[in-house]
Amino acid sequence: MKKKISRLLAVVLACVLMVSTVAVTAFAANRNNVKQYGTYVCLGDSVASGFGLPDYNKYGKKVVYKQRIKGSYADHIARDTGAKFYSLAYPGFTSGSLRYELSDNYKMKWWELDQLANFSGGAYTKKWLDNEKAHIRSTIRKADLITIDIGVNDSWYGTIALIYAIAKYGKITGSAPRKALDAELAEYGSWGTVVRNAMYYLAGFAENPDKWAKFWAAWGENLATYFVQYQQNYNAIIEQIYKLNPDVTIVALSSANSFKYLNLTPGVASENYKIQFMDQPVEVDLPYVGKVALPDTIHLGVNPVSLTTQSLYDFFYEPVRKIWQTKKPGQYYYADVSAYELIKRDMAVPMYEFMSLDDSGFNPHPTLKGSRYIADCVEKVLPTR
Repeated sequence: MKKKISRLLAVVLACVLMVSTVAVTAFAANRNNVKQYGTYVCLGDSVASGFGLPDYNKYGKKVVYKQRIKGSYADHIARDTGAKFYSLAYPGFTSGSLRYELSDNYKMKWWELDQLANFSGGAYTKKWLDNEKAHIRSTIRKADLITIDIGVNDSWYGTIALIYAIAKYGKITGSAPRKALDAELAEYGSWGTVVRNAMYYLAGFAENPDKWAKFWAAWGENLATYFVQYQQNYNAIIEQIYKLNPDVTIVALSSANSFKYLNLTPGVASENYKIQFMDQPVEVDLPYVGKVALPDTIHLGVNPVSLTTQSLYDFFYEPVRKIWQTKKPGQYYYADVSAYELIKRDMAVPMYEFMSLDDSGFNPHPTLKGSRYIADCVEKVLPTR
């Protein structure tokens, strides 16, 4: 009799667990039943801004901020949560830029501050950054819900900004003076601008030996920005948000690998690729060996830049975003959005000069479909109504 009762209890418990699991799944938040909020603020960089989407592109410029872009993930979240919407998404912002806006005692790296205006076509001057502080902080104070999406630019912007800053010291005898980025692109095109900046960068080292110590120290700081500074910046940002608004709900978005589809050959991601010239195998003449024919085909696996970048994100970026769930349980959430669809899926050169609003250049931003996916991921971690 006792055995039968034990079995009956076991079955009942199993049924209860099954019903509980189904109930949790059934009541996970989605676009139809997510909790409603009074005010939603989208905080971040170009991914958060809706960069590259049709409604963004109608402005005809690369830097568009404080606008509600139709079809962006922020647009979906605002509509689904019934919230009044404010955009604090600034294309080109790094964690250092955002920390500068929120912390009075923080100073951006000299090359970042020096080149931010150049990269943004004169939009983000130091004066503008200082004036924007009041708007950003007052907007955060009235938020009920904030999504934060910052850090991807840290993985590439700093190096390019440092090269530009060092190039600023370069002098090439007999050459035209180096201009602002927009003027350079208009006159020389993307490749020409890269070449000119590379020449000025090398000249910056060669012709200014008195600044070598400063240059090498800057490279050391630049590497530290990747591996250490981001974590410090992120913690400071979240702390400042909660100081401004102790009761706000925050959803932190994961990084998506911007270099996921960065290929070493145009249009080829991972497949067999022929190495031929004029439809014939390529031969090389080696000393003491003679002519050697290269393999007719090679297999291109996943790009090593992509693997390295993903490892950096996983190791240095994501843990600091996740840990705040334990510091602010029920008030801070983490959404893994890393699988969103990118606009650019072919070869792309990860330089600012090749950044494009469409799929013709470097554009690792979410498509309309990817934006809806991000919104779904965010709403899934939020409470239901």
